[in-house]
Amino acid sequence: MVEFVDLTDEQRIERFEQLAERALREYGIAGATLTHRTYTENVIFEVTRHDGDLHASLRICRPGWEEGALRREICWLTALRRDTGLRVPEPIPTRDGAAFCVVETDGIHESRACVLFSWIDGTYAAPEELTPARLRKVGRFLATLHDHAERFRLPSELAVDRFDANALEASSHRDNISTYFTDERDLEAFDDAIAATVTTMRELDDGKTVAGIIHGDFHQRNYIFDGDAVGALDFETMWWSYYLYDLATTLSYLTPDFLRDIDPEPLRAAVLEGYAQQRGLPERYNHYLNVFSAYRVWIMADWASGSPRQLSQDWARRRLDAMPEQIRTLLGTS
Repeated sequence: MVEFVDLTDEQRIERFEQLAERALREYGIAGATLTHRTYTENVIFEVTRHDGDLHASLRICRPGWEEGALRREICWLTALRRDTGLRVPEPIPTRDGAAFCVVETDGIHESRACVLFSWIDGTYAAPEELTPARLRKVGRFLATLHDHAERFRLPSELAVDRFDANALEASSHRDNISTYFTDERDLEAFDDAIAATVTTMRELDDGKTVAGIIHGDFHQRNYIFDGDAVGALDFETMWWSYYLYDLATTLSYLTPDFLRDIDPEPLRAAVLEGYAQQRGLPERYNHYLNVFSAYRVWIMADWASGSPRQLSQDWARRRLDAMPEQIRTLLGTS
C-alpha cells in the first residue's frame, strides 16, 4: 500500500472517506451519503440521508488532536445551544452517548477523533456580498458570544490555561518563524508584535469583561449567512484570550488583501457598530485592535511557518513574505 505521505489529496480523501464510514457506524448511522467539503488540517464531510432525517457535518480531527480541547469545544457549543439563540453547530453524541469517537482504518497510520455536528444552513459570502447591514449582524453575533463567555464556566476538569501577558512573554515566539524568516529586521517586527501585545494585555488586565473563552478564528470562512441570518462554524480554536483579539481577527480579514476591489472601511465600521450596540467598546479600542491585529499576524506566521502544507503553496509564501511589513504598519513602526 502506498504510504499516506506519498498520496495526492484526492487519494487521501478516498482514505478519509473510508475512515468517515467507520465513524458513522459509531453513531449508528447507515445509508448516509458523504460529501467531502474541506481538507486543511481537519477533514470535513457533509453527511446526508435520502429520507431527510439527517443533515450533519462530520469532522475528522487532525493528527495530534487533544482530547481536552475537543471536550471543551463540545461543552461550550452545547451551552451556547442551550443558553442563546445563536446559530452554532450542535454536537451529536455517538450511539453509546460518547461526545466523539476515535477510529482508525488501513492506510492512515494514526487513529483519528471524529465528531458529528448538526448542519448549519448558510453559505460563505463573497466579498461583493458583504454589506454593512450583514456586517453589523456579524458584530452583534460576536458580541453576544462574548456576553455568554462572561457567564460561562467550563467544568474544573476541562479548565483551560490562561494565555495572559506572563505566559506570552515567556513563550518561545521565534521557534517556527525563524525557520522561514532570516532577515533580522523581519524577526524584530515579530518581536515588536509580541512586546506590544504583552503591554496591551497588562494594560487591559484580565477581568471577565475583557477576557474569557473566545472563538479564536471568527472570520469570513467561519461565519456564514442564511439570507441575512448569521451562523458560526469551527469552534476548534476556542481558547482563553481577550475579547478584543476575537474582534481584531474578524477585522483582519476585512482588508484589501482579502476583499480585492471592495472598500473595507464601511464594512469594518459596521462590525464595530454592531458590536458596540451589544457590548460597547473600551476607550482606546482602535489602538488595542491594531495591537491585537499585529498579534494575529504573528499567530498566522507562526502557524504557517511550521506547516509544510502551507509552505508548499505559492500564495501562502507570498502572504508570509508580506507579514513583517503588515506588523510594522499596524504598530506604526514602518
